[in-house]
Amino acid sequence: MGAGLLTGPGIRTTVFYMAIFMTMGAHVPFWPLWLEHWGLTAAEVGMFTALGVGVRVVAGLVVPAAADRLDRRGAVMAACLVASLLLFLAHRWIGDKAVLLAATLAVGATLAGVGPLAEALGVEASRRHGFPYAQSRGLGSLGFLAANLIVGALLARFGVGLALWWIVGCLAVAAILTAGHPGGGRASGAAPPRLREIGGLIVNPVFALFLAAAAFGQAGHSVYFALSSVHWVSLGLSEARIGALWAASVAAEIVFMVTLGAWTVRRLGAVSALALAGAAGVLRWGAMMFDPVGWLLWPLQGLHAATFAAGHLGAMAFISAAVPTRFGAAAQGAMGSMAVGLLLALGMAAAAALYPSLGGATYGIGAILSATGLGLSLLLARRWHGGLLRD
Repeated sequence: MGAGLLTGPGIRTTVFYMAIFMTMGAHVPFWPLWLEHWGLTAAEVGMFTALGVGVRVVAGLVVPAAADRLDRRGAVMAACLVASLLLFLAHRWIGDKAVLLAATLAVGATLAGVGPLAEALGVEASRRHGFPYAQSRGLGSLGFLAANLIVGALLARFGVGLALWWIVGCLAVAAILTAGHPGGGRASGAAPPRLREIGGLIVNPVFALFLAAAAFGQAGHSVYFALSSVHWVSLGLSEARIGALWAASVAAEIVFMVTLGAWTVRRLGAVSALALAGAAGVLRWGAMMFDPVGWLLWPLQGLHAATFAAGHLGAMAFISAAVPTRFGAAAQGAMGSMAVGLLLALGMAAAAALYPSLGGATYGIGAILSATGLGLSLLLARRWHGGLLRD
């Protein structure tokens, strides 16, 4: 591990990532169970989750772009975290399904900026202070793994309601840690981008192709994120084992990022890393269609190192190489809006509609999305040969 990660900026960035992922490590796998415990059906859980993610299509573009325009990425991040905290806390007193849906949409909007801004801050901190981004991001994911294991065990003992309090507490810690983030402040010596310039980047043909390739690859996880925990419960798996399975996928992600991630992206190139993620997704989600419940689940979860980690590092490498620094948050927001917004929401909505009749075969949606991402990545390789896109 490079010594640079052990400096103050590297440590602060890594700890901040950990707080963010300790939140997501409870929200992503266990919030569907909280919604089901509240009284929603499995199909309604999938639809609520999809709608909450779908809100990010707009908010995921607007919030990071506003942070770039204001040149206040850290302040906007803190506002998103505090708003999310208050909204989750309000769930404690929600007793009406329509109000629950409104709260779900509001949470989707406030969380929309968290991921893109965290990545923009992390990439910028790495650029400024010279520590390795892949290792900081990978170690930060330990927070997700820890939440998977700890919350899974706690829910098995104390009930699903504990997930809400875990999320609220972690959001509070993350908001506090936002102050003094080493990637905050002015993004570069250049003037903040105008909205017209941000729009020009998003419609750039090569950047748009990149967005589609990255989005389809990551949207392959839609069924997994929305319904895997609910489906595994129906197959007889305990909450503790479900938490361990989620933790195994994150452990594979961490090991890959900390050890081979940067080397793999340098060796393959950013676009080939995206293609690798798509190919691995076809294999992973195709196998999940057959409802494995034994030992095979563990290596399939291990493929998260390719389906997510390789694709994510490839996308970060493309943005770093092709996008001017002053557009960093806007570029992250555009990718998040597509990958964690539009396509992921559509995949989740399709999963919610098809799951009651197809069950585990619904994972075929993920295989199709991953195959599309693979094809688009191969097309991108023919269109981009390195270097910055026009600023």
